[in-house]
Amino acid sequence: MNLQQESIPPTTIKTQRVSSKASHPRKSKLAHPNVIAKALEKSGLSYQGFVDTLTQTAFQGIYFWRETDLERLLVAASRYDLDPLNREIMMFEVATSEQPELLLVIGVDGWAKIMNAHPQFDGIEFLESPDLMGDIPSWVQCTIFRKDRKVPLAIKEYFNEAKTDQLVWVTHPKRMLRHKALVQCARLAFGLAGVYEPDEAMRIRQAKRQTSRLGAIPEKEEIMQKIKKQAS
Repeated sequence: MNLQQESIPPTTIKTQRVSSKASHPRKSKLAHPNVIAKALEKSGLSYQGFVDTLTQTAFQGIYFWRETDLERLLVAASRYDLDPLNREIMMFEVATSEQPELLLVIGVDGWAKIMNAHPQFDGIEFLESPDLMGDIPSWVQCTIFRKDRKVPLAIKEYFNEAKTDQLVWVTHPKRMLRHKALVQCARLAFGLAGVYEPDEAMRIRQAKRQTSRLGAIPEKEEIMQKIKKQAS
């Protein structure tokens, strides 16, 4: 496909509200046309169908996204050989503003796919703590073996540090703890930077929202002045 002749219109990639009936949209100049062209070809979809599918998968729940966000997603998807249309890699909004902050998030299946495709990957092993918190191991250790290293890498994740109040930690705490250990070990074993797993992204979003709320709270002196005025 020649993207100089058929580039993706801004109206189809900047918001979730994609209209397939838009007439004669203005063409945009893309920074990485080859990446987008390859993704389009691999998908087997028209560019409109490709973007419509992305808004329902990799950009699900995100009201506004830009060409640069699309390019970041497709570059990372190409680098790690992940399919954004199947949510193996996706964008996650952690802060809303005129220019929303989006993180690249890889699902657990995506992390496993990266590991299994790595030429030096030589196996993985999990070990659970004999000490229980209820019926949940207090920690889970993940060990990854590489063919080019004599010593395997082992990472422990502790339940009391990893758990959150998200529903998935209530319904599937053992699985979540295992996933946390897997992701952290894979990140160090294969040098994966700039990408997150869903639980990490959710924590970042919550932290940013708390910071935003704290920033909106008046200073102590202002509060005291208001109390004095009400009392007088």
